Amino acid sequence: MPAKTPTMNVSLTDALRDVVDERLRSGLYGNASEYVRELIRRDEEAARQLRSLYQVGIDSGESVAMSEGDWAALRSVARSPASGQA
Repeated sequence: MPAKTPTMNVSLTDALRDVVDERLRSGLYGNASEYVRELIRRDEEAARQLRSLYQVGIDSGESVAMSEGDWAALRSVARSPASGQA
């Protein structure tokens, strides 16, 4: 006899329940448990990627203060039409 899968009850607001129901109607998931498991897997992958990027930053060496020229360049990019700023 296979081991029983543990269960967990989760309380959702009506709005969140509507989101789950919409995903189920899309046919991408057979039931709410499949959808929640997929969300947890995605969250774990995002956390793994963030930890990896954090480690890259730590391993990159000592930080260097930004110059006024660095800040000016960033402001210029942020204000450019391609950035979505007006």
